[in-house]
Order: sequence, then structure tokens, then C-alpha cells
Amino acid sequence: MSEATPESEAAKTEAPGRHKRTNRREQILRTAADAFATQGFHNTSLADIAAMLNITPAGVLHHFGSKTDLLTAVLELRDDAEPAPEGGRMLDHLIATVERNAERPGTTQLYAVLSAESATADHPAQEWFRHRYTVLRRRIAGAVLERLDPESGDHSRIDDAAAAVIAAMDGLQVQWLLDPEAVDMPAVTELVIDAVVARLSQGTH
Repeated sequence: MSEATPESEAAKTEAPGRHKRTNRREQILRTAADAFATQGFHNTSLADIAAMLNITPAGVLHHFGSKTDLLTAVLELRDDAEPAPEGGRMLDHLIATVERNAERPGTTQLYAVLSAESATADHPAQEWFRHRYTVLRRRIAGAVLERLDPESGDHSRIDDAAAAVIAAMDGLQVQWLLDPEAVDMPAVTELVIDAVVARLSQGTH
């Protein structure tokens, strides 16, 4: 165990200030998420975010070293709160996630905007989304595999099935954001998952 330093002792005695700093960090995260969702990453500056909070850009950088660090923290905010399960429960988790997304349009808009933006050259979120899709495809493929008969199911296309489910979910988000009354995201997501599993359950013949 390391010795207590003057800085660590000060931190213990300044709990109210530390709590205030924590709240400020959360405020910056929430404000940045709203700004990125409505304006996109490239069209939002640190000065814009700072102005919304009545602080200086340096105040934002005090909590996040750069605009890219802030973007990464915003992207991880939802995923950290909702860890996805492994195995067969993953498919039920997807439907439950879509149900929650329908109750929070701001978060849904944020992911729709930033995931599309990340496909552009040199976007700072590109690697984050690439990794996220890689992990999602693996987990969904594993969940679909658990639903198939080990003897008769078509196991050769589970990776395609996973990509199809993700594509449907992402496309549904855009349709829902444009016309919420016309699209039932949870119902359609469940329909797509059931259809994909049923198709592969028929085997290769």
C-alpha cells in the first residue's frame, strides 16, 4: 500500500468539491451527447459545449483531455450502463435494448448520427464503432447458434445472420427517428430475429 500523499489527504477532506467536480463531468458528458446528437461531431466545437454550460473550453479540457476523449466517453456512457450478456440471452437483450431506446430518443439519435458519421475518413469514432460492430456480430452469431438444431441447422451463415440483425436494428432507428408513430422498433426487431433464426433452422436444403 502506498503512503498517503498531501494531495490524497486533501482529496479526502474536500469531498464536497470532489462531488461538485464529478457532477460537472457528468454535466459535460450529457451536454456533449446532446450536442453531438443534434449537430454531429465535426459541427460541434468544445467552445459550443462550454458555452452551453457557461464555462470555458479549458474547463471542458480539465475533465477530458481532448474533444476526441470526450467523444469516446460519450459513446461508452450507454454501453457501460448496459453490459450485453453472452450466449442465448443476447437476442432477448437486443429486444429489451430497443424497447429502452424507444423511450430515449436523444440516445438513439446520438448513435444513429455518430455511427453514420464514423464511416467518413479519419473520423475519431471510426475504430470505436468498428470494434463495437465486431463484438456485436460475434455475440449475436453465438446467440443465433444456440437457437439452432446442432444436426439440421445451417451453421454456415450465422455471421451473415448477425450482420442482418444489426443492419435491421440500425435502419429501424433512422426510420423511427423520422416517424416514431409509423415504426414499432421492438416488434420489428423481434420479427427480424425470429425470421433469421427460422431461416437458418431450415438447414441448407
